[in-house]
Amino acid sequence: MGRLVALALLVAGLPLSLAGPAQAHEERESQFPPGTGAVPEHRSLKQASDVLVVCKPTSPKRIARIRQAKVRRFNERLLERCDHRELQAAVDAVRRPRTNIYVLPGVYRERPSWDPACTEDYDGGVVSYDLVHSCGEVVNLVTIAGDDPEDPDITCDGPLCRLQITGTGATPGQVRFTGGFRKDGDWVKHNGIKADRADGFYLANMTLELFRENAVYIHETDGYVVDRVVTRYNDLYGVLTFTSDHGLIQRCNAHHNGDSGIYPGSAADVNAQSTSTGPLTRWSVEVRRCNMHHNALGFSGTAGNSVYVHHNRMHHNGVGFVVESILGGHPGMPQDHGWFTQNRIYSNNVNYYGNTQGDDAPCQAEKPRDRGHQRGVVCPPLPLPVGTGGMIVGNHNFVNANEVWDNWRTGFKLFWVPPALLRGEYDPLQQNDNSNHNAYTGNEMGFSPTGQVLPNGLDFWWDDAGVGNCWQDNLAAPGRQITHNATRGSLPSCGHRSDAPVSNLVKTTSMLPCAEFDRYSNPEPAGCDWIVTPTRPTAASIRAAAASPVAPDATGPVLLAGLGLAGALVLRLVARRRRRRHA
Repeated sequence: MGRLVALALLVAGLPLSLAGPAQAHEERESQFPPGTGAVPEHRSLKQASDVLVVCKPTSPKRIARIRQAKVRRFNERLLERCDHRELQAAVDAVRRPRTNIYVLPGVYRERPSWDPACTEDYDGGVVSYDLVHSCGEVVNLVTIAGDDPEDPDITCDGPLCRLQITGTGATPGQVRFTGGFRKDGDWVKHNGIKADRADGFYLANMTLELFRENAVYIHETDGYVVDRVVTRYNDLYGVLTFTSDHGLIQRCNAHHNGDSGIYPGSAADVNAQSTSTGPLTRWSVEVRRCNMHHNALGFSGTAGNSVYVHHNRMHHNGVGFVVESILGGHPGMPQDHGWFTQNRIYSNNVNYYGNTQGDDAPCQAEKPRDRGHQRGVVCPPLPLPVGTGGMIVGNHNFVNANEVWDNWRTGFKLFWVPPALLRGEYDPLQQNDNSNHNAYTGNEMGFSPTGQVLPNGLDFWWDDAGVGNCWQDNLAAPGRQITHNATRGSLPSCGHRSDAPVSNLVKTTSMLPCAEFDRYSNPEPAGCDWIVTPTRPTAASIRAAAASPVAPDATGPVLLAGLGLAGALVLRLVARRRRRRHA
């Protein structure tokens, strides 16, 4: 009993020792669009209200090398109409909604965007929409800002609405936007192409690489498509969308990104009032037929609400996918209603944490240019359980009909986090607001599509927390059993869902050391096994992982919950007093 009390006090007291709730990336205060838009459809040249063409001096030679005759002839015709050398110049020249911009084969550095006069007074803080509209070059290589900042709404109402930008190469690699590094070794820009309040935006058929944060960034936008886009070698995300709706990301290739390949963060919370778990009829973003590999995370979404993720490959990352309610500062918390179906999630065992450990580690180099991003070095910014296929900290997620194999820690991981501890939610009644009503059904676990048996470390890892969670009709390889660590000996079926709101104390506290991770100051926190590569699963290792630690009785979890609520109440009172002092 004494050990349980000590552990519970540790959990309850830990928030008081932290500076504040964790955050993923700095962003202005944002809101969801009204949701009246739609996913834009591809528009032909003839259907456009206006056409602008961007090319480079090398474009004629590159076009001549295109083998596909139809594609080559199309480029040759467009070359005659080329009137801009930089994409930003073409964007600035748009005068009518529904304009098409065609970008001909070439490498685009957008040098006029590097140091325009308007950037001189930027102090490095959070960028307001007014500043994005007047001088997006402070952080972006190319900016599409569609809303008039003088009006009170966030709806696109200018000439950049329904803009379509298409690379005209035979493959995405023939049109390339490179941020890269300045002469002093620092990043050129935070973001590659940012579409901000640009409803109806369509981006297709190009490669973007080497940005401090994101290659493609869609923000407060209702209706967007990212199609056949390669994003690579970025310090954070390949494609990031934030507080946006009616999105489609398809046929993408995202690799060697420091955080995740695809990140729909704070996706529009269109099912927030729904109490059902299952196939969605309305979603905020659809991600399909993408290849997400060799990132710290293949796919992620803090407050990744109503995401429909299907027919993708997530492989050879540290973790295949994560949707969570952990990081603060995101509208739409806690996360809810993701739908993951018919994805292939395998071999997510690549450990990039060694790149951060030691004074001579590449990610510790002072200058970004010297870290090796351009050679595929990945520098993970957050602690994640290497060897995991999919991780959920949220509600009403439906995970079905996926093929999941060769993830050495676990196929799927579900657990609760204390909101007060990690995201500043101090309401005592909200401390169990995550990891409820999730369903895992019909997944094929531990064998490849060819029938090769390649087990996961465990098929399912669960901390026993949450109400309404269930597992049903998941299929193991012939002669094998579904493996898990449920304390009661079996996972709840969908006819008898979980009913205990609190977690197994031992499982919960086992994850605490990883909260101390910091890429620069503490890349090897003592006791954090998430950042250690698991060994290839064996029958013995699977049995050991399934032998879940059990609290002797219910006292531990109840005590943990009670102390957690008390700690949350204390924190809430402290925060209120601080606000009064500064008022």
